[in-house]
Amino acid sequence: MKKLKFKRLWLLSNQEKKARVEDFSHAATAVVADNDFGKSSLIKSLYSSLGADPSRTPEAWKNAKVESLLEFEIDGNDYFILRQAGRFALFEQDGSLIWTASSIVKELGAKIGELLDFEIVTKLKGGRNAVPPPAFCFLPFYLDQEKGWVDTWASFSGLEMVSNYKDDIARYHTGIRPKEYYRAKALRDEAAAARNELTQERAALSKAKKRFSDKRKKMGIALDVGAFEDRIKALLKEQNGLQRSYDEIRGEIGQLQSHRTAYQEEVEIAAKVLSELEADIKFSQKLSEAEIVCPMCSTVHENDFANRFGLHNDAEACRIVLVEARARVQRLDEDVDAKLKAIPALKKRIERIQEILEETRGEIKLGDMLRDESERIVDDTFEQEERSIDGDIGALNDRIVEAKKEMSSFDKKEHKEKIIKFYAGKLREFCTKLGVENVPTNMWNNIRPTVKETGNRAPRLLLAYNYAVLHTIHEFSTSCFCPIVIDTPLQQDPDPKNAEKMIRFAINDRPKGSQLVLATGSMQGVEFSGREINPETKEQLLRADQYEAVRTHMLPFLNAVLEP
Repeated sequence: MKKLKFKRLWLLSNQEKKARVEDFSHAATAVVADNDFGKSSLIKSLYSSLGADPSRTPEAWKNAKVESLLEFEIDGNDYFILRQAGRFALFEQDGSLIWTASSIVKELGAKIGELLDFEIVTKLKGGRNAVPPPAFCFLPFYLDQEKGWVDTWASFSGLEMVSNYKDDIARYHTGIRPKEYYRAKALRDEAAAARNELTQERAALSKAKKRFSDKRKKMGIALDVGAFEDRIKALLKEQNGLQRSYDEIRGEIGQLQSHRTAYQEEVEIAAKVLSELEADIKFSQKLSEAEIVCPMCSTVHENDFANRFGLHNDAEACRIVLVEARARVQRLDEDVDAKLKAIPALKKRIERIQEILEETRGEIKLGDMLRDESERIVDDTFEQEERSIDGDIGALNDRIVEAKKEMSSFDKKEHKEKIIKFYAGKLREFCTKLGVENVPTNMWNNIRPTVKETGNRAPRLLLAYNYAVLHTIHEFSTSCFCPIVIDTPLQQDPDPKNAEKMIRFAINDRPKGSQLVLATGSMQGVEFSGREINPETKEQLLRADQYEAVRTHMLPFLNAVLEP
């Protein structure tokens, strides 16, 4: 079983120019402060950095646009994970980038699942099978202030994307159905989905085949090549001749069109130049000066008869070019029309082919026989495709059967009873320690019971239940074990004696070797050997005096994500 451990957390708000860094590397950390000092926001950020958002996030915290960097350890290996504006990035201990993800559902769930051996595959909304988001990995380890003390397995947001998730998630975490069971289940579901697609494809193919068969006129005889050998040769000859004629006409028309385009451009250029020359002539005739200064290069030109005569000559030459180009375009248009007149000849060839198809040998037309043969080829294609799909469906059925056998081998009644017995023993022990009597009977034989308890004993019952589950996970799970994060356990105004019991229990009765982060308004006089964090200012968890130091530390991680 892999173990996740928190080490340090950096929080940065460029919006407010404030930040905070805290050390969570101790076996137990207590965040102690009155209401509105930000203790919940601090511990919510731990699992939120890993993509598991709490059931409710304060509006002020959202508006601050806080970016987080969490240093954590998995089985002795240190990592950093950055959360910035909906993007996540995982880094090695030396700061080198491992991967990035921008979607919690489509990307991050699978990446965190691989990192922590959280391998269960569930059906998400929309019918897609996938590793669920990180919240499902951390569910049993987090008791949220808002939802954790009124419901079980409900402390994160977005859980509704998996329908009826609680039973499967509880069985997975507690080891009633280990990860091997869910690996086989994923293979079964994948094969079943593929089989369903092929079954639908097979049904569509059969429907198309029936419609085709119902509309055709079956002759019931096979093609006799010998009977129509001479006419088939004639047919092929006519077809080849028709294709050659078509290719020749298309090629010749293509060349003519290419020439026409070139001459048409010549017409347009000549017309434009002629228009400009005639404008120059009119301009020179209006001027009385003997000299004209060019406005572009300042060259002096004489406005005499010789220069004006030169302009007239240029215009006349351009006019000749224009007339000749237009004549060429006209001739090319005539040549294209002449080529198109060859189309009737092609029509005669087509009629000749039709005559050959209408010829008979006995009572059978060649066209009907060819049509019947082509339809038989289509029938063979349908049948080959059906056989191929049936073979694929058979292979998928075998995979489904094998996967079900493997699932059964990891879903033993004796194994489940052993785990339930262990869980019930822990629940009984913890309820006694917390002074909870008359425990609802549905909680003893069900690892994921519905808890409808109310009043000031409800938080103690839920704490006892959650710790019983955590001990069961620690004893039997094949997945990961994560830090226990408990937010404000002193709900419903417990009396001082019960409040002291809950704090002492949360600290001392957690599974051996587990890490605890506890947020509370008071330690109730309980002796505590871990690290204590005491937020200083009401509604000011982030601090301006830590902004530059935290920003400087986080900047290399932020920049690494921006690099291509």
